[in-house]
Amino acid sequence: LESIRGILKGQKESVPLISPWSASVQVEDYQLLPVLRALSMPRVNMLLADDVGLGKTIQAGLITCELMTRRNVRRVLIVCPASLQNQWKQEMEEKFHLDFTILDGHEIQRIHQEQGSDVNPWSLTTRGIISMDYLKQELVLTDWLANNEARRKTTPQSQRLWDLLIVDEAHNVSPQNFTDRSDRTRMLDSIREEFEHTLFLTATPHNGYAKNFTGLLELLDPYRFTQRAE
Repeated sequence: LESIRGILKGQKESVPLISPWSASVQVEDYQLLPVLRALSMPRVNMLLADDVGLGKTIQAGLITCELMTRRNVRRVLIVCPASLQNQWKQEMEEKFHLDFTILDGHEIQRIHQEQGSDVNPWSLTTRGIISMDYLKQELVLTDWLANNEARRKTTPQSQRLWDLLIVDEAHNVSPQNFTDRSDRTRMLDSIREEFEHTLFLTATPHNGYAKNFTGLLELLDPYRFTQRAE
């Protein structure tokens, strides 16, 4: 509570939170801290590293709802392990009344069958959930980036094409060293600049090696953190 009061004291004006009242979940006091912190940031780049069971998904959902209610966010992409896609979809629907589409091979095929093979499925959704191992595939990632490039021609240069990126189990995309960057790391490095705001979620952000942790932070905010060789 003292941390919450400190943030509120530092804000020029006190704006009531909306997301805790619209969500179908019992919100703990500590879960409001990241929401208030996010509202105090002009561009949200945040690592939620609470332990397992403390509600990182709830905190991410509250931040998403708050930013969407204030019309700061419209297009959201959740990148997570494949085993967590259905859980994310269910949590966002039941607790925050937000409908997300799971973008996997079956969904992409369905879109092509119903709307034609020339339709780019990435342009049809404003709220998507995708497996990090699906998006890292060369053809899928190339298609995603190509859609962004096509849309950029009709978008002001100062405006990013996506608003919010949420990466769950973010330690899985952490670079191990400078010469051996995994496909997951390269994928996230390719897409991160398309987003205005970024949330990383992980219960194990640090594996004991400082340069690996700094590499994860650099993926989150390359302007503030840089992975350096020892």
